[in-house]
Amino acid sequence: MNQNNNEIVTANDIGTLALSSIKNFSKRHKVIATSYLWGLTTLLLIAILGGGTKLTFDQQRQYDRIMNTIDLQAEYSAASAYHSAYSNYYHSKGWISCGAHCQHYKKIMDRRKYEWDEIKAEGNARMSDAKSVAGLFSEVGVGEVTDSFWEYFAHGKRFAKRQSMWDAM
Repeated sequence: MNQNNNEIVTANDIGTLALSSIKNFSKRHKVIATSYLWGLTTLLLIAILGGGTKLTFDQQRQYDRIMNTIDLQAEYSAASAYHSAYSNYYHSKGWISCGAHCQHYKKIMDRRKYEWDEIKAEGNARMSDAKSVAGLFSEVGVGEVTDSFWEYFAHGKRFAKRQSMWDAM
């Protein structure tokens, strides 16, 4: 109720005000409004497609062939070598400084980290090639996005629980 004119504000007036506000905002911020509509359209398309489009036999075979070329054993070995080198470096350094012995282990650790990063980059490039064969809206792409969403959701829940605990303390 407006105090000056003693008028009753109806739901129709609120709806008109909301629509005019949205219209003015979208005129001023075209990039934001377009991005929002694009994202909303994409989400609706994914919801309609459900689990994603099924891969054809040839796409599935090519996807599997590319994914099988990733050398996971080499990545595990490189990760193990890096962690071993890191452990040697960590145990050789002092509280304040890193002497010649420590610097030797640091160089080894840096070399192992570089090797591991190179192997991971090669594996990620092959994985990207395989995913490009499958496509974003395939069952593989949609499944990966779904898994990623639930992983971030679980991470947010864990964070909220920790923060609630600290707030309670």
